[in-house]
Amino acid sequence: MDFNFYQAEAEKTQQVYLGENKINEVIPFLGIVGETGSVIAELKKRLRDGDKYSNFNSQLEEELGDVLWYVSNLATNYKLSLNEIAIKNLKKIKERWIDDDITEYKNFDEPFPVKERFPEEFEVRFTEYTDEGKIYLKIEKDGEQIGNSITDNSYEDDGYRYHDIFHFGYVAFLGWSPVIRKLLENKRKSKDKIDEVEDGARAAIIEELISLFVYSHAQNHQLFKYSDRVDSELLRDIRRLVSGIEVKDCPARQWETAIIQSYKVFDELRKNKGGRILISMKNRKLLYLGKN
Repeated sequence: MDFNFYQAEAEKTQQVYLGENKINEVIPFLGIVGETGSVIAELKKRLRDGDKYSNFNSQLEEELGDVLWYVSNLATNYKLSLNEIAIKNLKKIKERWIDDDITEYKNFDEPFPVKERFPEEFEVRFTEYTDEGKIYLKIEKDGEQIGNSITDNSYEDDGYRYHDIFHFGYVAFLGWSPVIRKLLENKRKSKDKIDEVEDGARAAIIEELISLFVYSHAQNHQLFKYSDRVDSELLRDIRRLVSGIEVKDCPARQWETAIIQSYKVFDELRKNKGGRILISMKNRKLLYLGKN
C-alpha cells in the first residue's frame, strides 16, 4: 500500500452531498474535525477504563483510518497529492527535529574570493561605557572599532545594545549576515547581483527585523535561558521572511541552533557587561571567552 494507491482508491468512495458545491467543499473539513473527536473519545475511554478497555488499539486504528480517509478526500478535492504531502512533511520534520551535523550545511561564501568571505574564525570584543549618563556599547575586532557605538534605543535598559551578538551568531551557525558582512567590509562585490540582493540594504533590513522579532518573542520566554527549543511557529515565520534570499536554504534546526546559542552568549555579555567572543564558522560555534 502506498499513498498514491490509497488516494486513488479512496476517491472512488467519495460522496456527493445535497448536490451543492459549497456543501461538498465543507463536509471533508467537518469530517476531519468529527473523526478527530472520535480519536479523542477513544483516549477518554482508555483513561476511564484503563486495561479493562481491551478494544482500544483496534478502535483507535479504525478512527485513525477514518481521519486518513478525510485527509485523502481533501487532498483530492484540491488537486493535491497525498504522496507529495507525506514526502514534504517528512522533509520538514527531519529538518526541524533530527540532530544532523551542522558543519555539513551550505557555505554561501565558497565560490567567492577570500577577501569577500567571512573569516573562518575570529574574535570580537564588546565593551560597555558611559558617556553623559548614557550607556553605550562598542565592538572591536583586532583592536579597531567596527560600526558605531550604540545604546539600547529604548526608554528602559533592556540590554538590546548587545543585539549584534545575534548577527555574529548568524555568521557562526548560518554562514550568513548582511549586517556583519558590511561591518567587516567583505561584501561579495565580484558578482553585482549578489552584492545588490544578498549583501544589500534590503537583506540587512530583513536580518535586523528577524533579530528584533525574535527578541520580542524571547522577552516572553525568559530570553531562552532555560530552553533548548524555539517555537515552530516562530521558526516558520523567520523562514517566510527570508524566502527570497540565499539563507532560505538553511533548515529550521539550523536557525534554532543559531538563536539558542546566541542567546546563551547574549546572557553572558549582559551579566558581565561585555567581553570577548569567538565566532567560528569552521566549527559552527559561538563562544564567550570572558571579560578580559
